[in-house]
Amino acid sequence: MHLAAVITYLKYKPAWLQLMVFGLITFGTIIILGTGVEYGVNWLYGFKPADFTDPDFGNDRMLAAYRLKQALLSISLFFVSGFFFAYKSDQRPWRYLGIKKPQPAYFTVLGVLLIIAAFPLAMWLAGINQQLHFPASMKSLEDSLRTAEEKLTAATLAILKMRNLGEYFLMLLVLAVLPAFCEEIFFRSVLQRIFIQITTRPWMGILITGCLFSLFHGSVLGFLPRAVLGVLLGMLYWYSGSIWPAVAAHFMHNAVQITAYYVWGYDKLENASIAPLLVVGSLVAVLALVWYMKRISVTHYGEWYDTDDDLVLPAKKPNQSNQQP
Repeated sequence: MHLAAVITYLKYKPAWLQLMVFGLITFGTIIILGTGVEYGVNWLYGFKPADFTDPDFGNDRMLAAYRLKQALLSISLFFVSGFFFAYKSDQRPWRYLGIKKPQPAYFTVLGVLLIIAAFPLAMWLAGINQQLHFPASMKSLEDSLRTAEEKLTAATLAILKMRNLGEYFLMLLVLAVLPAFCEEIFFRSVLQRIFIQITTRPWMGILITGCLFSLFHGSVLGFLPRAVLGVLLGMLYWYSGSIWPAVAAHFMHNAVQITAYYVWGYDKLENASIAPLLVVGSLVAVLALVWYMKRISVTHYGEWYDTDDDLVLPAKKPNQSNQQP
């Protein structure tokens, strides 16, 4: 290994330092590209920033501008931040991000099955989450969070207003394809990798990243189902050694919801109930699939964190070979 590589690439630095650098990169991306997207889209559609304080989604131009912002922010915030960090971390940034064939290849199919199986469990957790209340001393905070949740729901429903098949496919691109790829690059390929290195425990790094993934979506009252989703996506990435199974599963999760909104509408989905037996079956199926993924996984800690770039599949390191979540 060349000394220049050790000095240059971030992956050779302490994990806490990597986290700090990634945080600075993300902050810089938000300031520079985020501001550029905000003012650029506003200029393109003839709006001012104040117009989006209380947006009128009945205005088609405002709705189009909001959708474009969502797409561009997914790319600029998540993908650009993640790729730039990978570029500064490894001489092969795509490989660092997990852009490679999963081992075994059918892990992608398992990822899709895992997310489908988890839907009833996630819906039940969402209901539980909504029924949780803060202590009486924090009632004002809870009221504020529920008000913010209502505004977020209203904005989401406005974006999901699909009047024809063309808008349906547009929403699949904006809310399923782009978030699935870009968010997985950010959270799984970079952030989870760093947290596993910090904790030296894959399961801990996966759990922390899953919780941050949920919190980032801004819905505290929807924290539980999104955290579970984040953990499952993290397991897919860790066990398969590739980002593609997590991307496929993330896409499936979002695409199913978009399709359901398009076919049935929000009211029917909001009033849908989940049979307890279905929730139990969902939990059993998820646990069985996770057990099977762990059983067939050929990845290990050394393969992710070995510092020798010339090794394709490094030997397992002592006391690390069995560190599975």
